[in-house]
Amino acid sequence: MGAKVKEYMSTSVVTVTPQDTLGRARNLMLERKIRRLVVVDGGNVVGIITAVDVAKILARRGAPWRWRDPENSLVDRFMTRNPITISPEESISTAARIMSSKGFGGLPVVKDSALVGIITETDVSRYFSEGLKGRFKINDLMNSEYKVISPNTNLKKVAKLIAKGSRVLIIGSNGSYLGIITEGDIALWEPNLAKRYVLIPSRTGRMSIDTRVRSAQHIMKEIRVKLSPEEDAAKAARLMIEWQVSAIPVFRGEELAGIIDKKGLVRGAANAS
Repeated sequence: MGAKVKEYMSTSVVTVTPQDTLGRARNLMLERKIRRLVVVDGGNVVGIITAVDVAKILARRGAPWRWRDPENSLVDRFMTRNPITISPEESISTAARIMSSKGFGGLPVVKDSALVGIITETDVSRYFSEGLKGRFKINDLMNSEYKVISPNTNLKKVAKLIAKGSRVLIIGSNGSYLGIITEGDIALWEPNLAKRYVLIPSRTGRMSIDTRVRSAQHIMKEIRVKLSPEEDAAKAARLMIEWQVSAIPVFRGEELAGIIDKKGLVRGAANAS
């Protein structure tokens, strides 16, 4: 019988309520270095809010006079309502199948109507690294669809690409690979790096000035190792856990061939018999 959810789930679940602000939710993600929060109301699981949700909100905001500060908006407005939950007694493969088919990065774990944990792509990846050695090659699970940008691409453009579900690779002017940006990187950047405009006092009130936008190179992750398509996907899973990243580039010789990410590992775990 395969591993169960209770063997790999995280029991320390960080929660918010629907009436908490998006700013508080985002700060919790930053402090705890996590990408999703379970939303509870009266002890019941009513929603989930993720780093991707935050990325989408940041991507669509414009100049300050055109938007209300989303930091003060309520979680209730942006959360995914009534999320699918799973029992701690279910198998990891069942959790992986749900996550893969629905495009979820995590599932709250509920026992007798009480929240007891959360199972995420990271937890499934840890299971993959331990329990699925030799089952898949990287080539079986890698993704060859990604967006290529230059190091000086501004963060708002990066956020828009991430919000559409794209993986973003940074390539230098000579065509060499420099780094990678995923949804967690863009969603949790420090607020002052993202602001295109600042408000300053003047005699007639406050006025806005355009400031230099920080670029992709300031938040990208550089991963020096080169994985090949023929290597064991469990190795990629282990490196993701060790480096705390959600994707690693894959090379054929010196040529960039694609990426292997946690979503691919979840897909593999879902299909493993």
